[in-house]
Amino acid sequence: MFSKALLSLAALVSCTQAAPLEARQFDNYYIKPTVKLNDSPLNGAAINANNGSFFIGKATTTSCPGEIYPCQTFSNTTAINVYQTSSGASMDAYVPGGQIVYVTVTGALGYTAAHAQNVPKDAKQTGFIRTEVLGPKESYAMVIFLGQTWWACPVEGEYGVYKIYAAAIEAKRPGTCVKFDMQAVEVGNQEPQAYQYVSPYTVS
Repeated sequence: MFSKALLSLAALVSCTQAAPLEARQFDNYYIKPTVKLNDSPLNGAAINANNGSFFIGKATTTSCPGEIYPCQTFSNTTAINVYQTSSGASMDAYVPGGQIVYVTVTGALGYTAAHAQNVPKDAKQTGFIRTEVLGPKESYAMVIFLGQTWWACPVEGEYGVYKIYAAAIEAKRPGTCVKFDMQAVEVGNQEPQAYQYVSPYTVS
C-alpha cells in the first residue's frame, strides 16, 4: 500500500543532509526493537513506543485518522527505521514529515510527535547504528548508540515497567538499571507499521 522508500525520505532529510538519496535507500533497516539479555526474565521482551518514550512493559501507543486512511492496514507495533549512512533513526510511521528518534541529555530514548516538531533542546539525533554480533552459539543484529548498548531502568510505582536509556550518555539514572543489547528484529521494508506513534507536541 505505502512505499517505505518514499515515506523514509522526509524523516531522513530532517535528520541529516549527509548522503544522496540513492545511497540511503540501500542501507535503511526497518526493525522491531527487542531485549537481548540471556538468562533474564526480560530476554525477548518488546521495547514499545509509548507517549514519546520507549518502555519495556508498556503498550505501543498509536493513532490514525480513520476517516481519511485505511487504518486496518497498520500492525501498530513499535518499529524503527535506522539509517546506516547518516546514523539517524525515525519511527516506522506513515505520517507526513515523519517522527524522529533521539536521545536526550539524560540518556532517555525518545521520539518526536507527528511532523518531527518537538526535538528537545540538545538531544542527539544521530549515533544510531545497526550492527551484528557473531558468536559460536548464536548470532544476531542489534542497534547501538554512539558505540554502546542500553539501560533498562525501573519506573517508580509501575511494577514490571522499565524505561530505556542510552548507555553512552553519562547521567544519573533512576533505580537499579539493567544493561542489555537492543536486538534488531527485521520487520520488512514495504509497509509502515503505524500511521503515527503518539507523542506530546510539547517537551521539557
